[in-house]
Amino acid sequence: MGHGKNQGYLADIALALNDAKPRTVLAIGPQADEVFTDYVAANPSFVLTHLTAGDWLAQVAAAGRFDFVFITGVLEYLPKRDASMLLASLRDVHAKQLYVLAPIGKAWLNHASFWEYNDLIGLGMERVNVYAKNGLPLALLKFDLRTYKTTPEWLNSKYWARPELWDKY
Repeated sequence: MGHGKNQGYLADIALALNDAKPRTVLAIGPQADEVFTDYVAANPSFVLTHLTAGDWLAQVAAAGRFDFVFITGVLEYLPKRDASMLLASLRDVHAKQLYVLAPIGKAWLNHASFWEYNDLIGLGMERVNVYAKNGLPLALLKFDLRTYKTTPEWLNSKYWARPELWDKY
């Protein structure tokens, strides 16, 4: 990716990596591995798998499960249905934490599909930050299995029916 304002997402990914401390990472996209340069240097036992091109769904299916997955420069070049299937597969099967850097809106040139926040939020993602590339929005979103569906307070066992007490009232 570029320099300048785009570097903001590098800092956000670095924070996420420091928080997650993943042992296995999958980078998907031609330059997706660039965000891991410093992390690789600081963590020699870290395993980075980088997919650069080809049949993304088939490659991901064969790749296994990872602590951390980062995808960029891919979704917008796939038909929306295929891109959604890829994200769902990553989210459900292949990633404990999934980070997506995606161009937002229809003003981008030469894209096969266009993404809005609601498309990605509908896939369970939450917005981390927004950056500008050539004056257009580029968003970093995440899916984190650890925080996705927290148990609501009302589901706590202290609120459950206790039949042994029913005839006492």
